[in-house]
Amino acid sequence: MTTSYGFALQGSGVVIGDNATVRTGSDFDQAAVGMLSIGTMLTIQQEKDGWYQIVTKQPDLSGWIYKDLVVIQEVESGKLVRKARVTATVLNVRAAPSTESQRIIQLRSGDEIRIIGREDEWAQIILNDGQKGWVHSEYLLEIPNLPSAAVNMDNTGIYPTAALAEKPLQLLEKGTIVYIRDFKLNFYEVETEAGSTGWVLRDNVSLIINGSNPVSRGSLRNDADGFVSTVKKYLGSRYRYATAGPSTFDCSGFVYYILNTYYTDLLKNNGINLPRSSRAMAGVGTPVSRDALEVGDLVFFNNTGGTINHVGFYIGSNQFIHASSGSSMSVIISSLSEANYVRRYNTARRLTK
Repeated sequence: MTTSYGFALQGSGVVIGDNATVRTGSDFDQAAVGMLSIGTMLTIQQEKDGWYQIVTKQPDLSGWIYKDLVVIQEVESGKLVRKARVTATVLNVRAAPSTESQRIIQLRSGDEIRIIGREDEWAQIILNDGQKGWVHSEYLLEIPNLPSAAVNMDNTGIYPTAALAEKPLQLLEKGTIVYIRDFKLNFYEVETEAGSTGWVLRDNVSLIINGSNPVSRGSLRNDADGFVSTVKKYLGSRYRYATAGPSTFDCSGFVYYILNTYYTDLLKNNGINLPRSSRAMAGVGTPVSRDALEVGDLVFFNNTGGTINHVGFYIGSNQFIHASSGSSMSVIISSLSEANYVRRYNTARRLTK
């Protein structure tokens, strides 16, 4: 059983993600109550399990938004916990600050955690699911308590102001991690791990949501949790025929957007030039039987004439996520056991060799 945590924040912030979803509760499975555009100002009332309870004036909206989509600009001193990145290949999380204590879980190199306490050389941490534990501080690199992003283009410039007219202060390589401090005029103000600051074009970096790095992913098999967290961000996004994001999708447009935004290396490493239509997508990758589905597999469905006309992502537990043109007209999660999908199920493909 995981333990929830929460505390009052009394701060303000700015949305840094495109069409950030506001939900009824602090979980990706909670219903969407609306979406906020990048740059929207908001008031933060409390934090719980990595989510902020917020209110906005324009538009008039209240609910919960995930922490990685917001930069806090003003907050009461001492209210925010610290962040760190795991530097060990494998790091044991223990129930108490001792190597003799029970191991709860293992973390991997690059995982981000939040530090909520210390005892000698040990740090008490809290994971994204609210679970608490202890790790040895020697294997942690403390980083800014800011949303993070990965540079998605080689030789990305950091500029002294939110403009391209000046000479860049430095160039960053693809995959470099930066921390977002502010948003203005289509630029993010960022801080590097070396401590330098400046402005980068927002199109040149990809937000890291729930610890999931959208750059340089070559496999879904080892990133199932990250994949599910990523696609669930788009729950509630509106369905619109012949669109492929970032705020509206048709079914194949949703799949196309996710894979080309977050999993370009997976496509490249497997020699896949992803088509745009669901019917053409069914011809790429490797066929997989229904009883062997894994997270990230593409599932396809027929129309009444037997022609493939619908596609979604399998996310485990006999469920798939898809942009539905049904009554919801939005990105939803459905069960493969629903009569409609049992009747129309055609095939599945895995985008790995």
